[in-house]
Amino acid sequence: MDKIDRKILNELSTNARISGAEIARKVHLSVPAVTERLRKLDKSGIIDRYTIRFNRESLGFNVLAFIKVWLDHTKVDQTKERLLAMSEVLECHHIAGEYDLLLKILVKNTTQLEDLLTKKIKNDPAITRTSTTIVLSTYKEEINVKPD
Repeated sequence: MDKIDRKILNELSTNARISGAEIARKVHLSVPAVTERLRKLDKSGIIDRYTIRFNRESLGFNVLAFIKVWLDHTKVDQTKERLLAMSEVLECHHIAGEYDLLLKILVKNTTQLEDLLTKKIKNDPAITRTSTTIVLSTYKEEINVKPD
């Protein structure tokens, strides 16, 4: 990956719908050259996927929360799969520290958050404890790093 590839990735990170022609104009290459570089970035796995970011509040999802999860490691069996299958779970991270998992949750309201916690998460036999933090405001949230 060279400097031009990084410029292409920067353009895509700002707007995943940008055309090859627009990228070519911005990085001073021909459209076929940009297309070939994109193909190689895809094939190499550097580009994991093309996606879109929704405005959560416009869709009625008003509560973003982080849940710390403590596990009983003798009962973990299917816990990860159950958590990953929950549509409310945006992210699930296995971490080092005082707790085992960090979940990023998105729900419409606190009633849905309560239902998620009491009926799904805390009902899992491997989950021994949780601690929930509700996000009041988000000042910065990125899905990618800038590759430069």
